[in-house]
Amino acid sequence: MIRNRRLARALSDAGFGEIRRQLTYKTTWNGGRLLVASRWFPSSKTCSSCGAVKAKLPLRVRSYVCEGCGLSMDRDENVALNLAAVVERTVAGSGPETRNGRGADLKTPPGGAGGRETSTPHRAPAARIRRGPSPAPGESLTILETQ
Repeated sequence: MIRNRRLARALSDAGFGEIRRQLTYKTTWNGGRLLVASRWFPSSKTCSSCGAVKAKLPLRVRSYVCEGCGLSMDRDENVALNLAAVVERTVAGSGPETRNGRGADLKTPPGGAGGRETSTPHRAPAARIRRGPSPAPGESLTILETQ
């Protein structure tokens, strides 16, 4: 996609490598597992219903129509279904794991999530200025509220 002149700048600015790096360390930090589809996985060219793969599908075509089963849907929805199917196949066959990776019944331990990062320090609440009715001319009114 970088070779496409219209997309190159936007994709380079998005910094997908940084997003993937952060996802990797945050899922590990929170006890999850990141599944990454292969770079050459044909997610947009594969039918999410029957699994047929198209030879070519240009970017300008925004809807996916399968010649095999007749499925017709938005291209992005088809990609999402294909990637979700990859995750389902991988997670379901790998052992006792829940859908969200951490387990819906698990809570963060009292000592924090763990990992190398420390938790965010919480400061005492600062006084806030609450604005009420406007003061009369010549008066000043400030009400401080702490929480």
